[in-house]
Amino acid sequence: MRKLLLLLLLAGLLAGCRQDDPVDATPVVAGTSEATASGEGTPVAAATTAPTDTPAPPPTLTPTPRPPKDLVVCVAAEPTDLYLYGDNSAAATAVRHALYESPITSLGYEYQPLALEKLPSLADGDARMQTVEATEGDLVVTAAGELAPLGQGTTVLDADGQPVTYDGQPITMTQLVVEYTFRPLVWSDGTPVTAADSVYSFRLASDRSAPRADVPSRYTAAYEAVGERTVRWTGLPGYHDPTFMTHVWAPLPEHQLGEFDPAELPALDEAARQPLSYGAFVVDSWTPGEAIRLVPNAYYDRAAEGLPYLTSLTFRFLTPEPGSLPQGYADCHILTSDLLPFDTLAAVDAAAAAGDLVEHVTTNGVIEQIIFGIDHAGAFAETHAPWFADTRVRQAVTQCIDRQALADEFTGGRAEVMDTFVPNDHALHPDDAAQWPYDPAAANALLDDAGLFDNNGDGVREALGATTTFSVTLGTVAGDPLRQQLNERVRDNLAECGIQVNPFTMEAGAWFAPGPAGTVFGRKFDLAQFAWLSRIPPDCGMYLTANIPGSVELGYNGWEGINVSGWSNEAFDAACGRALSLLPGEEGYAEAHQEALRLFAAELPAVPLFARLRLAATTPDVLNFRLDPTQPSELWNAFELDMTVGGS
Repeated sequence: MRKLLLLLLLAGLLAGCRQDDPVDATPVVAGTSEATASGEGTPVAAATTAPTDTPAPPPTLTPTPRPPKDLVVCVAAEPTDLYLYGDNSAAATAVRHALYESPITSLGYEYQPLALEKLPSLADGDARMQTVEATEGDLVVTAAGELAPLGQGTTVLDADGQPVTYDGQPITMTQLVVEYTFRPLVWSDGTPVTAADSVYSFRLASDRSAPRADVPSRYTAAYEAVGERTVRWTGLPGYHDPTFMTHVWAPLPEHQLGEFDPAELPALDEAARQPLSYGAFVVDSWTPGEAIRLVPNAYYDRAAEGLPYLTSLTFRFLTPEPGSLPQGYADCHILTSDLLPFDTLAAVDAAAAAGDLVEHVTTNGVIEQIIFGIDHAGAFAETHAPWFADTRVRQAVTQCIDRQALADEFTGGRAEVMDTFVPNDHALHPDDAAQWPYDPAAANALLDDAGLFDNNGDGVREALGATTTFSVTLGTVAGDPLRQQLNERVRDNLAECGIQVNPFTMEAGAWFAPGPAGTVFGRKFDLAQFAWLSRIPPDCGMYLTANIPGSVELGYNGWEGINVSGWSNEAFDAACGRALSLLPGEEGYAEAHQEALRLFAAELPAVPLFARLRLAATTPDVLNFRLDPTQPSELWNAFELDMTVGGS
């Protein structure tokens, strides 16, 4: 888990593997199925298919004369391919959204069906938790969230949620089962899309030769067709996943591609450059280095609704230019966020003021924060005072930082100050979360109350009657001018409260190295500034006592933990434990998450700053464009994009 989060820290990106929507591919596990390890310990799930239907006859189309609507989308690079499990760039993702509607999309920190008829839920019965007896050799998810064959000494959670260590006797465990039904989709050659096509896609995604690793398939015991358009996913025993509704794979045409070796597909024209589609559009032409042109799919299942609205959808490839709009932008109707670094905001603003563009801004899921070193580890603890062990000191530091000024400076005034570890627009953000507005007078009063005073009149506080000054370090990764500037502003703010801050930078390899050697994961810092990623299910586990990295001898679970602050709070552990033991739709799920969020906001193991932003732009005649914080692709709803023609 910690290694995965480290990759997220360094990359600042989040993307799904089996489809292009940002479903949370990272499993949140706590608890489970009949599956065994195979090969080199990599799970291979059972997969069954259903017969393919007879091809549908060509549709009878009655053309309605209308003005052409030829929309041009400009992206930052030319895709290398359009294969569903190939190029994962923003540009390739945008094009694929027009060709294959994702089964599930995510908007506003919640999931919605697209190519599915509905979202599976526990309440409706198309998602359920069953029990299964796990025996020796069965692949399970352990109590620690690891994949392992059940064997002597393996600890898992039983069906009652209690940790049990395997001693040779079968263990009754829980197992998620979810069914998904696709809309009556049709491939662009007239062949109906079937559940078997989704099973075929699953096999390709989990194949060792696939260009991208598919994490969800590793936690799959079985994926099978159980009806003409219905598939069933069965998770491994112990896999307790709040994103269970997303474990479905976008179909691929087995009748066209099934004769080829999976390793051939990334370079095969039928899969990579001229793929069949079931979405609103189909590839008309690809001019290398210039553009990919799409036209409406005559077999699109929503054509009777008048969709898509566009006559054509063309993707052109431009080069981003830091601080300015790219050359050739005047020929674009949509400028995607990969083409507009946030430092182009002023240029977009100028074009918007001139009436040429419309600006679109949303959060991008990257959360800036300052982590308190509450409980230091190793030799660092011997030389650095635990200034931040007192909640009042953490609250004072938070109130002494002008966080709104930081957000205004670094996001052009577009970002809000955060209260807790999810953005303020998150669906589970509690309305009554504690807030700590910029108030140096209140901050200084809290520090006085905590027994910290300027004993010698040098402008820096000490503990009452002591001579050790309240002097701390504030570190961040080297090579990021924004974070360095941010830390300098924080240093200046905290000086007003009698706290001496010494900013420093460190190369990422050393900064994020595993503990005990690494600075962050070795808990060897006073203050650390870096970013976490905000996911759709709030990740309270980042602050659990059980996730504090440290030596086993000292009572910790090892250096793989991610609660680098060292903060431990029994009430938070209880609330977060409840939240992680429940699934969306179960009683108490939202309440438990919100209680954990409230406790974080009150106790502040970190100073939440603001969410980074994502910028896109359209011309004023573009309709139905929707930028969303949890849907990174601007083309997720290509089927309903529209434009005014002649003032209509």
